[in-house]
Amino acid sequence: MRNVNANHYIYTHWLKLDSNNEIKKWNNLKNYKEKYDCSMTVFYYDYNPLEDKVIKLDCNQSYSELDLDVDSQSEGSLKKIQNKPTNITPYNRTINSFFKEKLGVEIKEKSLFPNLKLEDLIEVDVLNEFKNLDNIDFFSSLLKRENWKVVKIKDNKVYKYQLYFGKEKQVGNRFEFAYSSFMYKSRMDDRLQRFINNYKANEEFDISKYVDHKINAFEDIYQFSTGEKIRTNVRCIGVVLGIEDNKVDIFDFKNPRSYQHYSINIKDFEKFIKEGSYKVNYNSFSNLEKMEMRKYELKKIEKFAELCGDWDYRKNIDMTEAHLQSIDIDEDSITINCEKYSTDLDDYIFCEAGNIIDKKLVHLFHALDLSKHEDVLNFISKVEDHIDFNKVSDELYSKEQKELSNLDKEQEVELDYGE
Repeated sequence: MRNVNANHYIYTHWLKLDSNNEIKKWNNLKNYKEKYDCSMTVFYYDYNPLEDKVIKLDCNQSYSELDLDVDSQSEGSLKKIQNKPTNITPYNRTINSFFKEKLGVEIKEKSLFPNLKLEDLIEVDVLNEFKNLDNIDFFSSLLKRENWKVVKIKDNKVYKYQLYFGKEKQVGNRFEFAYSSFMYKSRMDDRLQRFINNYKANEEFDISKYVDHKINAFEDIYQFSTGEKIRTNVRCIGVVLGIEDNKVDIFDFKNPRSYQHYSINIKDFEKFIKEGSYKVNYNSFSNLEKMEMRKYELKKIEKFAELCGDWDYRKNIDMTEAHLQSIDIDEDSITINCEKYSTDLDDYIFCEAGNIIDKKLVHLFHALDLSKHEDVLNFISKVEDHIDFNKVSDELYSKEQKELSNLDKEQEVELDYGE
């Protein structure tokens, strides 16, 4: 794949590295990296982070010229992937850390500008230089917090704009200089804006997107003799069932029975996600997990119904008018139930008020924290937007009259019987 935007590299190749004879494959990658100017990034598959890896290779060799064992019948051959897979995530580790772990060989990162002196970096005041970018104040504070810089580097009487993390420092999937070939500010504006938008989105943590998913925990194992990290251990911590009282409720059937249900404070969960210790696991659910998810959902539906029928909780709504009584959920379908209080019957009348096929609304309910009063009222409003209250009122009135009529007949029978 020809890549005109990836630093000074022309081509990007996506390669799969499976666990068969993986030492030979890592050694082939190491030899290529030592021999050629290139960049390698290691990704894991979200559904199976312990096994196969994906290598993104940025280089200046086309596939036909590639001096690397790919798609051959040898034991150390990697497999070419036509396009970037959609279900992969980059490790927050350099390729060299994998060489050290797998091969016991330590290779230092090569600076993109090995002869560059600190005095050659001219720090840019982003508030003035990029004042037209969205969220530039947020980005300025981010630079100070992380000790990053936007710099200009003089190159043949012109300046290149760079986002500089620090010498031999990797951030996410980037190393040292985020953009190494943007001489024109207009192009830097575009790339920098996307970078800012991405970090802004990560800062605005959305806990709801982790509900109804399994979560993997990444743990560093240390070598006690040296104190160094020697590998990353991955385990599934369970299924995120929902949120209650600012805690993330999790079920992990692999734990002993008394510890299968537990909760993590949202702030701690957010911290683990942002630092990369927690990642979503897209493996399918077991039957036991599905059963526990359904039990949790039914309990939540029951509690939600209590809140819907609470006159004080609903901010003193008129219970003699049609209003939401409860919901039932079946996969991506929500069945709405309504009620009203009949003063003549001195009791509530119920009816079904329609069905919604809305996967997002179902997920919103699963992620709803029932301890948050305003959030619950907002969700009730979203459901009530789907209700035809004129039709529901007519149906409830009809049921009320039928009940009154039956009541009159029963009273007449009792009077006749009494005479």
